[in-house]
Amino acid sequence: MIFISIALILLMLGVYDVFSENKVQKEKILKGILIILIIFLGTRGFLGWDWYFYYPSFMNSTYIYEKGYMLYTTLIRGFFRNYIFYQLITTTIDFIALYFIFKKYCKYPIMAFAIFFSIQGLHIEVELLRNIKAMILFLFSIQYIKERKIAPFLFLNILGILFHTSAVFYLPMYFILNYNYKNKIIMSIFILGSMYYLLDLKIFHLIFKLNFEYLPKILENKLINYRDVIPKELIRGLNLFYLERAFVFFLAYKYEKDLIIKNSAYIWIFIFIFTSELSIVSLRIGILFIYGAWLVLTRAIENVENKKILITIICLLCFIRIYKSMMFPGNKINYKYENAIFNKLNYEKREKELIESKKYLKESHGKELLIQY
Repeated sequence: MIFISIALILLMLGVYDVFSENKVQKEKILKGILIILIIFLGTRGFLGWDWYFYYPSFMNSTYIYEKGYMLYTTLIRGFFRNYIFYQLITTTIDFIALYFIFKKYCKYPIMAFAIFFSIQGLHIEVELLRNIKAMILFLFSIQYIKERKIAPFLFLNILGILFHTSAVFYLPMYFILNYNYKNKIIMSIFILGSMYYLLDLKIFHLIFKLNFEYLPKILENKLINYRDVIPKELIRGLNLFYLERAFVFFLAYKYEKDLIIKNSAYIWIFIFIFTSELSIVSLRIGILFIYGAWLVLTRAIENVENKKILITIICLLCFIRIYKSMMFPGNKINYKYENAIFNKLNYEKREKELIESKKYLKESHGKELLIQY
């Protein structure tokens, strides 16, 4: 599949990024990757699951999202009322922003792009058009946490909330991420969370079986909705999902020196091991901190003695990630790539295919869980 091939090519170029000393050549490759990814994803056809909602939102304002996102789409639509044009513009903005972020925080930005693409980044860029804007704005605000400048930090993240309300969880990070927590506390939380996950203790699942009739109606409905999306058949334990988190935890704990990046990775891990029985909670909050894993995995390569072993593990992890996500039956249908430049897009055909693919959602406990994992 084309996405697996691209991930493998990016990983090979990432390996070159690590071992080559030719900085000029590496910068040319990085910019070439940036241009290719922008064109490849920016001119995609009706790819993934959520275009079905975003397409009419752009064309007709049928669906109403956060005000910032709606203003953003309205401005782009004002130049040219074409959805592919919109995708190209918004993809260009995203990837240029990621270029500067990875250049700033990673010695090996090509490898960072490879890890990003393989581990949720592709799906985030294709599906979570609002979320990624909020995440990028937060990543730009990190420097103001370090400089203790709350005004620009608040400005960027309030702007992020206007794109996706889940970004409200970034606001308290000004007081949380820059703190040097004791290693004993961090290790204790990880061990406790590991026991909770490995023993498959579903305390939240038991709580949500309770009767909520005594609560206010609004709160009762929300709790019932969360209860309904709990993946009841999900068996937790010593699986690939846990091993991946344990690996990232080890790298962050041992090698990461930047407190904000380290703590971001911890939050991503802890949210997963404590709340994975609640797929929506785990996704909506946990996905906000996936950047911690991208940066920790990339930056760890700078500090380990045996880079070859670490790179081999990272490449294997990335391959498994992209392979598993593409092999999900629903994605086999919805991630068939068509380029709008060379193909005539058929909305009705893709709509029928997407509706047909929804029968596979239960196999993954919903597409949210697929993206999360």
